[in-house]
Amino acid sequence: MAKGDVKIVDSVYSSVPTRTYKVDDRTTSGASATIKPGEPVKKSGNFVIALATGDPEIGTDLVVGIAKSESTETSSADGTVEVYRPLPGIVYRTAVTTPANIDTAAELLGILNDSVTYDLTTGTYTVDEDEGDDPDVHGLIIIDGNTSEGTVDYIFNQNCVQGGGTI
Repeated sequence: MAKGDVKIVDSVYSSVPTRTYKVDDRTTSGASATIKPGEPVKKSGNFVIALATGDPEIGTDLVVGIAKSESTETSSADGTVEVYRPLPGIVYRTAVTTPANIDTAAELLGILNDSVTYDLTTGTYTVDEDEGDDPDVHGLIIIDGNTSEGTVDYIFNQNCVQGGGTI
């Protein structure tokens, strides 16, 4: 996975609040790599892990934010990762899974305000604009986009974030 897949592009805060979380050692957790800056993370027991394709889901996943630093766990020792908190008033930007699907204003308009999830099938976090709007399940809400860059701006549904909602 690449650094910086998810970017913070707007915030009502002068600096986005962070918090340090524990990361389980890679042998116990089964993770093959450290969490990189710009990767979204969720609660997994007493630790955090990177989100997967189809995450976040309301009622299932508890997003704790976007990694600010690389995690420090090893194959045999637990570590930590500093995370930007997913608070209301923060807007994120990520490439879409299929940029050709939003390369016109009309296509972009067709997905505005849709609730979708991340896709990680290529090893890079993208927003799955093809997934279809499901505000009762999907945790990302598309609020804008750039047709020439193939990116969308979005917020997290507060029902799938730490301190937010239903979990």
